[in-house]
Amino acid sequence: MILYDTHCHLDLMPRMKDIIEESLKEELGIIAVTTTPKAYKKEIEYCKDNPNIKVALGLHPQLVKDRYDELSIVISNIYNAKYIGEVGLDFNNHYYSSKEKQIKMFSEIIKICSELGNKLISIHSVKSAEYVLRILEEFKTTSNNHCVLHWFTGSKNQIMKAIELGCYFSVNKKMLNTKGGRDLIKMIPKNKLVVETDAPFIQEIQFGHDIYEQLYQTIKGISKLRDEDLFKTIEENSQKIIR
Repeated sequence: MILYDTHCHLDLMPRMKDIIEESLKEELGIIAVTTTPKAYKKEIEYCKDNPNIKVALGLHPQLVKDRYDELSIVISNIYNAKYIGEVGLDFNNHYYSSKEKQIKMFSEIIKICSELGNKLISIHSVKSAEYVLRILEEFKTTSNNHCVLHWFTGSKNQIMKAIELGCYFSVNKKMLNTKGGRDLIKMIPKNKLVVETDAPFIQEIQFGHDIYEQLYQTIKGISKLRDEDLFKTIEENSQKIIR
């Protein structure tokens, strides 16, 4: 059985090269999200010989204030990039001053993805779910792309709206430790569930087998919470959006 990490910051891992090599032995698939287009170009080169790792083109919303001019680099690469992320909005207090720039950038990226289609988009939506979902709805993005809401923390109504739009949800270990996270996991249709580590931000991960073990334990926890074996379902969901 292959386990898929649908949101991992591989380029920020201290043993990145070891994990790249080990992913082939561990039956481990990774969506390696990036936070800048420069990091994307570097990681594409590192991972070019590994079919288990898919590198995503990203520009993190927390960096928009200082890197808005890099949108042009994202756009120049987006036509040939099947995997997009990490992109989105973050209206936490520390990043709120760049709200309008974030909205412009995310809207432009989503507009192009909607025109092109056939992309997996890993989306950040901290304190901004209403805006994220509105933009996805405006451009009908989920009609021809796989939109994955990473570590979603929206309200119950926003969860229902995301489900209505056809979004996927990537669930991590930490979400199982909070009531809000568990309530969300119970609401997600099982055909829209995938898993992530968000490494290295949840905990330090050294090797590929650490990622595999964390994904395994996350799916085990989800299965226990929902009282159904979801290993095969989550594997199939992951394969569907990664193809």
